[in-house]
Parts: sequence; C-alpha cells; structure tokens
Amino acid sequence: MILNKLLTSLAAFSLLLSSAPISANPSVDEILNKMVVSYGGEVALSKLNAPYQQEWALTAIARNNEKGSDHRTIDLPNKLKIELTYPSKSEIRFLDGAKGEKIYDKNSRREVKGPGLDAMRLQRMRLYNPLLLKQRAAEIQADFQIKAYYQLELREENIVTIYYVNRETLLIDKVKGTLSLGGMSMSFLTKYFDYKAVEGVMLAHKEVKFAGQVNTAELVLINTQFSS
Repeated sequence: MILNKLLTSLAAFSLLLSSAPISANPSVDEILNKMVVSYGGEVALSKLNAPYQQEWALTAIARNNEKGSDHRTIDLPNKLKIELTYPSKSEIRFLDGAKGEKIYDKNSRREVKGPGLDAMRLQRMRLYNPLLLKQRAAEIQADFQIKAYYQLELREENIVTIYYVNRETLLIDKVKGTLSLGGMSMSFLTKYFDYKAVEGVMLAHKEVKFAGQVNTAELVLINTQFSS
C-alpha cells in the first residue's frame, strides 16, 4: 500500500516536471524524453517493456452495444495476444513478429494474412510506449501543424501510425492508423481518456475506437498486472 502511494506520488511529480518549457518545434528525441517523464519516468515505464496483462470491459457499439471483455497479454515489441469474449461469440488473436493467427469460437487456430494481419500489427503499434518509441526515434517524423498536438508518425511497411501527443500533458490522446489496401486505404482511430497512475505508470483507463467515421467500441480498463 505504501509502495503504491509512493509510486503514484512519483508519477504525479514526474508529470509536474514534464510541464517545463519545451521549444516551439522540438526534435523527436526531445518530445519523447518529455513523454517518458510524463508517463512516470524511465524506471516505472519500463514495466510496459516487460510482459504484462490487461482486462478491459468492452461495449461493442457496432454490435448493438453488446457487452463483452477484452483480455490482453502484451509482450512488446513483438508479441500480442487479445482474447475477445461476448455472450454470442469469442475470438482470440495471436501476433508474434510478422506472424498472426486467430481462433474463432474455440475452433481450430488458423493463420491470418493480408489486411487482417495488418490490422493486428496496427493493434500492436498502438501500444508502443515512449521508451519503445525512443528506440525507433530515427524512423519517426514529427509534425507541428495542429496547435494542440505533436504528431509523431511511424511507418511499418504499409501501415502508417500517427501518435497525437497532447502538448500540455505530453500524454497520447489518440492514435490513428492507416492501412493500405491495394489502391485504397482505411483509417482506424483510438482515443484515450481518463489517465491514472498504476504502479507509477500513467495509463489510459478508457478507449474509444473508430473505423473510418464509425464508432465501433468503447472500453474501460478493469485491471493491469505487471510482471515486474
């Protein structure tokens, strides 16, 4: 209990430190360094670079507001397992490097390719934290056209992901991913709300998801279990 209170206090203090002035057009490294502080500091944030699990309560708006759960096993930068469970169906997604597989309704496990695999890879990219992004800093392009955000763009083959970093809090407010499908493209947006410290790490406790202009789902974080 005392340790949790101390970590929460340290996260709040780190957020205060991150409010120090930042140049008008900062470098990618400068933005990411400030983000590390905002998210709780390097030691606390390193918990997201070790395997951890999250349980989310899910409302599938695109499925007539059907209630379900989203259980995530996250081991960045390569592995991600997502278990989606509804009263009427279930789906398990496995991603390891460039290989993706799915199980529908407890049937046999099958490999996923093409746009389905790209969508899974985008799910993994959304979870990249500032420490992990620092390792890819040379690949990231910064854009300053939107007054409220630093836009950090990272590409992985035909997937373009933009992290919208709030200029005041230096937390990620939303992530937009665009997949190239032949000569066409499709965008997916996740918005993040209700940041709170969990064992010293600032985590969003609400996600709102869109496919194109359609609001597909809303999720509320129930629990996070770190391995370290």
